[in-house]
This record gives sequence, structure tokens and C-alpha cells, in this order.
Amino acid sequence: MFTLTRIVAPAEAPVMLAEAKAQLRVDHDDEDPLIQQYIDAATAWLDGASGILGRCLVSQTWQMDLDAITGPILLPFPDSVIDSVVFTDATGGDVDYVISRQDEGLLLRSRTGFGRPATITFIAGYGAPADVPATLRQAMLLLIAHWFENRAAISLGPSASALPLALDAMLAPHRRIRL
Repeated sequence: MFTLTRIVAPAEAPVMLAEAKAQLRVDHDDEDPLIQQYIDAATAWLDGASGILGRCLVSQTWQMDLDAITGPILLPFPDSVIDSVVFTDATGGDVDYVISRQDEGLLLRSRTGFGRPATITFIAGYGAPADVPATLRQAMLLLIAHWFENRAAISLGPSASALPLALDAMLAPHRRIRL
């Protein structure tokens, strides 16, 4: 069993307020708090452990606490750039480990420390906001615009359950399938 906790949030959102305002063609500051809420909501919907993509967008630090090391450990965010890994057991001793890149993501194999609790600290994400794939940034802008223009909780369109403007097609290549 493991617990996953974000310990350092991204310094910036994948989409800046100015970008969202340009997409919305808003040239005044009256709507800034509302637009920022939409940016935050779109980010939360896509990003991190609870996001629908199953991956991090902008670099952020996570901690994975394991009750016991019982075998190989697959870090939860695939295709992320891992800048650092701290892997120590509960007694404070270092755990000897090997890192390998798999199709699913980064895999850590312990050479020592089986059966003991461990903590892994790692940095995941594409990097800076500009490093997030253009399709994801554009999908966020389209979603923000949809929410801005449709402030009601219901849709009268022919398919109320479908994502607006083919967002599902833009997000699908980046979505991690969880088994």
C-alpha cells in the first residue's frame, strides 16, 4: 500500500491569465477573478493524481510513502521528467535501487530493503508551462472559454454529456489508462 502526496505545487499554471483573456477576447480586468477560477478548475481537472490525464503538467514535487517494499515500484506519472529521487527506509538507511524507464513510466527496483517502509520523493511534469504540449494547453483554453460562455450548469445542446469542441480528441493521446 502507498500514499501519494504533492509536497510542492507547480510555480505556475499551464495557462496564464493573459493567455486565457486573449482566448476570451476580454480586454478589461473586471472578470480576472472568474477567469482565474476557470484556469484553476481546468488545471485541477487535468493535472496530478486526481486529474483525468493521470499525469503532471507543470513540474511539481511528490512524495510516495510505501508501507513496505515488496517488489518493483512504478512511479505513478508516466512520461514525466524525473529530476531527483530520494529513496530511504524508515530506519534512515539508504536503500540501494536501480531505475529503469519502461513504456508505463519510471520503474524503481530495490536491491536491498525488502519488507521495510520507504519514502520516494520525485519531481514530475513536463517542465515549465511552455513545455506542456500545445494540444493540452489549447484544450485548457477551449475548456476555459466554454465555461466562460456557458455559465449555467446545464446544456441544451444535442449531447449534454459530451466534452465541448472535441476536447476528448485533444486529451486522448495524453491520457494515461489506469488498470
